[in-house]
Parts: sequence; structure tokens; C-alpha cells
Amino acid sequence: MRNGVSGIDRFLISTKPDIIKMRFIFFSGLLKTIIFPGIILKQVSISYGFSIKVKLVTLCCFFLLNTYTTANLYFPFHIKNISAMSHSHPHLALANLLFPSIAHTSESLELLYPARSVSTVTRFGPSPTGFLHIGGVYTSLLSERIAHLNSGIFYLRVEDTDDKREIENGVYMITEGLAKFGITIDEGPIGKDGADVGSYGPYTQSKRGSIYQTYVKELVARGMAYPCFLSESESVAIREEQTLAKQPLGIYGSYSPWRVATLEEVTEALSAGKKYVLRFRAHGNPNKRAKLHDEIRGDIEMQDNFMDTVLLKQTGIPTYHLAHVVDDHLMRTTHVIRAEEWIPSFALHIQLTEALGFQAPKYIHIAPLLKADGGGKRKLSKRKDPEANVEFFFEQGYTVEALVDYMLGIMDSKYEAWRLENPTVNYKTYPLVIDRLPLSGALFDIVKLDSIANTVLTRLSTEELQSQGLEWAQKYDKELARLMEQYPEMTYKALDIERHTEKDPRRFTKFSDLRGQLQFFYEETFESLKNTAPSLPECVTPEVQKAFIEDYLKAYDSTMDRDVWFEQLKNIAHTHKFARTGDEWKTGEYIGRVGDIAMMLRLLLCASAKTPDLCYTMRVLGRETMEKRLKR
Repeated sequence: MRNGVSGIDRFLISTKPDIIKMRFIFFSGLLKTIIFPGIILKQVSISYGFSIKVKLVTLCCFFLLNTYTTANLYFPFHIKNISAMSHSHPHLALANLLFPSIAHTSESLELLYPARSVSTVTRFGPSPTGFLHIGGVYTSLLSERIAHLNSGIFYLRVEDTDDKREIENGVYMITEGLAKFGITIDEGPIGKDGADVGSYGPYTQSKRGSIYQTYVKELVARGMAYPCFLSESESVAIREEQTLAKQPLGIYGSYSPWRVATLEEVTEALSAGKKYVLRFRAHGNPNKRAKLHDEIRGDIEMQDNFMDTVLLKQTGIPTYHLAHVVDDHLMRTTHVIRAEEWIPSFALHIQLTEALGFQAPKYIHIAPLLKADGGGKRKLSKRKDPEANVEFFFEQGYTVEALVDYMLGIMDSKYEAWRLENPTVNYKTYPLVIDRLPLSGALFDIVKLDSIANTVLTRLSTEELQSQGLEWAQKYDKELARLMEQYPEMTYKALDIERHTEKDPRRFTKFSDLRGQLQFFYEETFESLKNTAPSLPECVTPEVQKAFIEDYLKAYDSTMDRDVWFEQLKNIAHTHKFARTGDEWKTGEYIGRVGDIAMMLRLLLCASAKTPDLCYTMRVLGRETMEKRLKR
């Protein structure tokens, strides 16, 4: 009796193929002890006239003799002595010893997670250990596009097996970040309060422990996995031995003493309370080359896996190697799109897939996003590079459209030309194909991104720019948002200066640029700007300044055409000894140029050397504000 279930009961309810076969034989034997003898006895009794009592005694003798024979011949470990299993089926006995209470079988799990009706299923499997990486968005966008362009399913799976590094609200940060990019997730922990949506969950690996243990138990039962009780000091000693012998470092072959341990040795270790991990018993040959196929790289040759990799940690939590193979199979993933850093583990993952009897999905190992560093290139780092965090781009005010266009341009070399021909068409109509994915890492080019972002904001109407800019400011620049809401008409006029004209200076690349273009229009921010304003040109003395301003305000007319306005400015400047042209300046008869006068006006009116066109800036400020600032 174990866990309230007898050996006979386990025999009767088991779904193992070998038990089913033996169950058939057993009941066939019982059939022979009752039915066939009964028929024979009936015929004999008719001929010889046996009494009922003789018939029953004879039939019981047949039954007892044949039942005893059948039970001993076919079921010595189920009925006669269950402990005998350790001699005839040591791996099965070990599996039952390690996992006595597993509810599922691989067969029952296949029924729980049936094949899907769609041809393409992709996923994004992030770890909730920090902010959402821009590389993760790149992978998600690619995976989502491949799925939905083929009328398939894209799901989110939280790979939280690294419990030591998991952070609070990590999953929310991921789902919120992907939502900002408009990436449509069909299944995953995307419901209210992180509830699962979809029929193939749980979509969080920490909630799938019994599923992984089911498959590990079956691997143990087939001799393809084993418990390893090596201590840290023993592992260190093995590495030192391997280093001296110039052998590959790791636990494998003769360097894995528990690989060949007997059931008695394992039982003794368990009784002693020793901690252990479950390792894959690799069957690879270190002298053999494995040929594996990648959808964009073609056939890849690499050393066959011979390492006995950990499948279950001491805590019972699976490693990525086991978890993703099991999950991709049960969730019916057809295309695994992941970083090329997983190529060295490719052989192991295919070995595990085959050992578990799964059909391997198609693998696509994509090149990473890189950053220029000291004349070379390296991966974008979570620790070193602020732009690795997607929140960096949102804080800066890049539009999602610009970021998506930039990433699609990296994925597909033909996308940029398509966008130029279709500037307002939704990117989701673009026929992205995996054949054009780059094989080498792309440099994350901020200059290129800025160019795309500038085009996107330039394309917006001024109403859209003001509305979306305000929405951004409400989250990232609350003071600016307050002023934009307080002065909506002036804000609109200031943003609209020269927009969508032949001389459009395309002043806005990201929404954070709004502050720099609006701050001198609001009296509250102008006052603080004055403290850091550059000095007036040296040729503009206080006396010259006062005299020019007095004449200029008398002549200024806000309704003048810009060219007329500029001619008037030059002429008034000329009367105060400022040259109107380069030729005039060369004569040496002037104290300065008209540009010096324009800079004086710019600094007095805006406290900044960089402003929108001065003529239109004056119109937006209005005469009252102009006079106030010029006469101060």
C-alpha cells in the first residue's frame, strides 16, 4: 500500500502500455480458469453424471491452480511482491520512488493540449526579472507579425523559472510595455489582474510544475534521466580534475558518478536527506557532429551534446532547457523565434525533443541588436545602456509608429522603400517574410531612428501634434502639460509656426522637443530662462538697444508679410549703424550687422538663441508681451 493505493489498484487503473499488456494477459489467464474449465466440466458431467458438489470442487481446483500460476508468471512485482520491481524494472522503480504522486501521464497531457487548427503559432517567453528590453520588443514584434500574417496565434508565456532574479510587477511591466507598442497578444496572462486567456495554460511556467515532473518521471522510467547528489565541493573537484586532464568541463560520462548509481545507492542518499538535481542522461557523442536546421541560417553543424544537463533544480523548478521544450510542444508552437545566443544549446534541445517523443518546431535564431562601443560592437546591455529599456524611448517621447517602422526596417531590407511609397498605410499590411531577416547583428542607430521619428511627427497635423504631445506631457512633463492646458490657443499657434510649408524646419523629432520649442512663449518658464540666457552681442550697447527698440516698436506691424517684415527690420537697423548686407559691412562704416540686431530681439523676447522663426514668434507672443519684454 502506498499513498492509499494498493498494488492491485495501481495495476487496475494504470495507463502505461506495458501494464495494459500485462493486464490483458492476466485477465486472459483468469478467463481460462473459469470459462474454459466450466465448458469442459459441463460436457463431462453430462456424459458421466457428476453431482453439483463434485462440479464445484473441481472448478475451484482449476481456478486456484491457474490463478496462482498466472499471477506468478506475469505479475511477480504487482501482486506477489512489489519490491521485486527494483530487480526487473530498476528505472521504473526509481521513477516511482522519486515521483510517487504524479497525477498526469504524457498521454493524458496530449489530450489536455490537443493539436491546434491553425498552421502558425509563435510566442514570446520573457523572464520577469527587470524592465522590458528593446530586444524583447523586437522579438515580440517579429513573432507577432509572422503569426498574424499567416492567420495564426501569438501568445505570451512567462518564463519565471529564475525565481531569485524575479522582480515585483515584472509581468505587468512586460504586458504593459507590449501593449504600448500595439502588439496584439492572443493568449497568455493578459486578462484582468493577470488572469490567463486561452486554453493552453497555465501560461506561467512556475504554475506548470506537475507537467514538467510528469515528463521527467517518464524520462527516469526509461533510463534517460537520473538524480544527481553531487555536492558543490564534489563538483569543484570534478572541474579541477577535468582542467588538469584538459577535458571539457561539466557533468557527463565517467565524470558523473550518479549516472551509474544503483537504486539502493539512490535510496540510501534519499534516506540521508541529501539534496539532488535531476539530470538528462545524454546519449550524444563528443566526437560526432550534429546537423541541425534553422529556418534562416539553413543547416548548422555543431558538436553533438554529451553533457548531462540539469532538468530539474533542487527546488523542483525546471531549467529553461526542459521547460521550453515541454511548453512549446504542449502549447503547439510551430515557430520558435529566439536570440542567436541559444544556438550553442540547439543540439541539447533537439536531443530533449527527441527523447520526449515530440516533433520539433521550426527554429529561427535571430541576430541581436548591437551598440557601437570603442570602435567595436556589442549587445545592448540592461546594465550599461539606458536605451535597452523601452521606457527610455517613451520618456524621450518617441512615437510607437517610429519605433515600429525602425525595427521593421531592420527585419526586412525592403520595408523602408515600401514605407516611402506608402507613408500612411498601417505597417500590419506589409508582407514581412523571414527569408530577409538579417544574419548578423544590426547596430542600433539612434540617428536613423531620429530621422524616422522626425518624419512621423512632421506628418501629423498640428492638432494631432498638440493632442498627442499633451498626452505625453501629462505623464512625463507635468509642468509642460499644465501650461499647454492653460494656454491651448497660444500653444497651437506656437507649434504651428511654419509647419507644412516650403520652409518647414521640421522642428519636432520626439515629444520631449516640445518643451524646448514652447518654453519661451509661457511667461512662467520664460522667467526661469532669463537666468541662463546668453549675453547680447557686444556691439549692442544699452544706449543702442534702447534707441533701436523705441524706433522698432513704433514701426512694427504684426500683419506684415514675413519678407516685408524683414526688409523693415533691416532698414531700421541700418539707421542705427548696422549693415544690411555683407558688402555694407566690408566698408567698415557700421558697428554691427543686421544679424546682431535680430539676435538681440531673439534674446530679449525668448531668452534663447534657438527659437522658431522670429517674425512668427513675435506674432504668437503678441504686441503686449513683446513690449513688456523689450522694454524690461
